Amino acid sequence: MRTTTIIVFYLILFLLGMAITGVSQGIVNDGGYITGTSANYMKYSGSGDAFLISSTADRTVLGNLTVDFTGSGTYTLTITDTSFATLEGNLSLSDTLILGCDTSNMASLITKGTISGSYAKVEQYLKQDQWHMVSSPVSSAQADVYTGLYLMEWNEPDSTWSYLTSLTDPLNVTEGYFAWSSSSISSPEYVNFDGLLNTGNQTVANLSYNSGSNKGDGWNLVGNPYPSPIEWTSSWTKSNIDATIYVYDGTQYLTWNYNFGGIGSMGNGYIPSTQAFWVKANASSPSMTIPNSTRTHASQQFYKGSDEIINNMLTITVVGNEFEDVAIVGCHAGATDLYDGEYDAYKLFGSTEAPQLYSVIGNTNLTANFFGEIKSSRTVDLGLNTGEEGVYEFHFSGAKNFDDNIIVYLEDKASTSSNGQMIDLKKSPSYKFYTEEGLDESRFVLHFIEKSDINYEYTGNPAKSDVQIYSYEKDVIVNYRNEIPGTMIVYDLLGKEIARSALSENDLNKLRISAGKGYYVVKVISGNSIESKKVFIN
Repeated sequence: MRTTTIIVFYLILFLLGMAITGVSQGIVNDGGYITGTSANYMKYSGSGDAFLISSTADRTVLGNLTVDFTGSGTYTLTITDTSFATLEGNLSLSDTLILGCDTSNMASLITKGTISGSYAKVEQYLKQDQWHMVSSPVSSAQADVYTGLYLMEWNEPDSTWSYLTSLTDPLNVTEGYFAWSSSSISSPEYVNFDGLLNTGNQTVANLSYNSGSNKGDGWNLVGNPYPSPIEWTSSWTKSNIDATIYVYDGTQYLTWNYNFGGIGSMGNGYIPSTQAFWVKANASSPSMTIPNSTRTHASQQFYKGSDEIINNMLTITVVGNEFEDVAIVGCHAGATDLYDGEYDAYKLFGSTEAPQLYSVIGNTNLTANFFGEIKSSRTVDLGLNTGEEGVYEFHFSGAKNFDDNIIVYLEDKASTSSNGQMIDLKKSPSYKFYTEEGLDESRFVLHFIEKSDINYEYTGNPAKSDVQIYSYEKDVIVNYRNEIPGTMIVYDLLGKEIARSALSENDLNKLRISAGKGYYVVKVISGNSIESKKVFIN
């Protein structure tokens, strides 16, 4: 640890519980621990600017802190853009405290006690020519923070956006906004929030739920109210709010659900300082309180751009045109076939230049889709929207974490194969394909097949054939991986033959059934083996 003699003296006094006075040089902590409690006291005085530099989260913990310079000039204490500090006690400001930032980092300050003095300045960087979801870390902020930028607020009751045009329009604590810094009009890239820092538990104001035509359907734009990141967890006090949050990174909407130990494309549940995010109310009278205890230090920068292994969850990443998008499909005992606010997440579309990937349930598009246990077989349609034609690639993770009895396939209906192509995702974790520009919700289908549901009749062939039989909508599907010719025959439950078809070798074979909705028996004859299964045709 690089420290000066005066810092070592600080530490001794911390242990004794005595008051100490900082000097204008400040504190530098590059890896050791500076630890105080709410009984300790530190004061920055003197007649020169001071700095607090601590580049490792959770290693600089102070007690009560006072910033009150005694010189005749105007001096500041700056917590630099890569620094972290925690106050176990109270913060008193008689002079300016600056929380710095650069293009990639923001200072982080956690306060567990009271704050007095409206002399804080929190810096925020906004990359030009893209929208940012923003919020205020100070009380009584006004729209003049974003002078020279475009600033919008969301109105859930009537599903509309409105521009803030008066410099005195309030930036309400816990409310989110959208800001745009334009290079064409030389908008500033750095803005400052000046005032009293927010601390303590924060009740989110103005949450609403209005469903129906031209209504917001419960989408509320909420903001991180603190000068530190917060973690989205189940410890938030909330009612009638889904378990997923949504954050725009300038290209895509990223998601995080606190269930399963945390899942989603955000990579963690941290919401950076001055960052806004969407929540989805699901019934009338929604409410939510952000606990001060969920404040944390994290290296996650302001969004402008889970290591835990979860069984029965497939993560799909599509890469192309120098962008990517992620969708999740899985099963869980508590989930249903319909949208579940505790498990599923809606698809919010990002930039038109980037590929947009999602699964489809009826008329609902989902970026995270969980259903109940897999019994027999299950299919899930994937939707893909590409801004440009070209070569794209799917990357799959998690297929091997499904039960050994479950086969996971991707079907590409537009493959050059005469009957499409079926890719075993437990054996092939990626798939490259060419696609035109635009929307396609019918080309790709995920198939989850339970091996034990395949009824097999042995008739003399010493080696069981590689055949899977199942149905999708009005089609009987036979994934036939044999080198010899075969035949598929479909019977009704009375034993009457409905249809038959020769099977292409080593191929995915489909047969459309027009006899009506109901159960049918499919028999596959291959050499000396017969395999049969009852399927349902919709």
